[in-house]
Amino acid sequence: MDLAARLERFPRERLALTPTPLDVLTRLSDRLGPRVLLKRDDLTGLALGGDKPRKLEYELARARRAAADVVVTCGSMQSNHARLTTAAARRLGMDCTVVLSRDAYDEFQGNLLTVRLLGADVRVVDVEDHWGLDEHVRAVCDELRAAGRRPHAVPISGTTPHSCLGYVRAGLELAAQLRETGDRPDAVYLPFGTGGIFTALTLALRDQGFGCPIIGISVNQDRAGCHAEYRHWWAELTTLLGLGGEPPEVELHDEFVGREYGDPTEECLDAILLLARTEGVLLDPVYSGKTFAGFLSHHAAGRWTAGHRVVVLHSGGVPALFAYHDALAAHLARRD
Repeated sequence: MDLAARLERFPRERLALTPTPLDVLTRLSDRLGPRVLLKRDDLTGLALGGDKPRKLEYELARARRAAADVVVTCGSMQSNHARLTTAAARRLGMDCTVVLSRDAYDEFQGNLLTVRLLGADVRVVDVEDHWGLDEHVRAVCDELRAAGRRPHAVPISGTTPHSCLGYVRAGLELAAQLRETGDRPDAVYLPFGTGGIFTALTLALRDQGFGCPIIGISVNQDRAGCHAEYRHWWAELTTLLGLGGEPPEVELHDEFVGREYGDPTEECLDAILLLARTEGVLLDPVYSGKTFAGFLSHHAAGRWTAGHRVVVLHSGGVPALFAYHDALAAHLARRD
């Protein structure tokens, strides 16, 4: 049974506008030398777009089958996942409660604004690490059950074995687009947060015969942690799909994180300006900006030159730009 047929065994709710474009960044390619292609998952359609609708198509199908009436999830104050989970829940006729960790980006801007507009029940908590919010989600679920509700919990970033199926499908989509254009990439650059998207795309691209380096740019943890997450999600996903085999070798980088998750590094802000001013494309300051910063750093070191072909995933998150206006204004003052 091929991979596409295996996917059809799982329930799915249509939430994303797919296929998303695979754009050739012509002006940037002319400037840098290599042919750069951008997979536009910022254009998935739901509530300003991003990667999460692909994941939620499978995860919220499980919620509906369980007759859930409220989705509970968590994230940072400017969580793309909170925005898109709320929108997906609304699309499917469910309520949504989001538990957000208080941080410096708590203005009524960006993702926080959209979450409020979408009518989420927002709970703000003080924690040292926003990746450790699961206990707060469990407490909210207990509270809702006691009130007669039927909650469905979605972990931070929406990463579950079932949600990973959304990016297996995306990997098959990308492979078909690359065959159509005749591009055999020399590398594919992906953000690495919890590792679900990275793992699922790696599985699909390897299944489709693409053997180029799959390069993950961490946004939140060190290289050892990324490798552990990659191995974990590979085991979970292959078990779910009924596949065997060890995870293939991949390339993971942790030097672009900055001080912490969500830290808008100088390299990230430079990447945002470069894409905006060459292609009219806006990157976000947490995921796609840092992913592109990783590619640009490798290009500057001479790794990618004329004749190479590189694919970069734009995972969305652009609404967060508005909450980072102070950092962006200061960066513009230094660069302009």
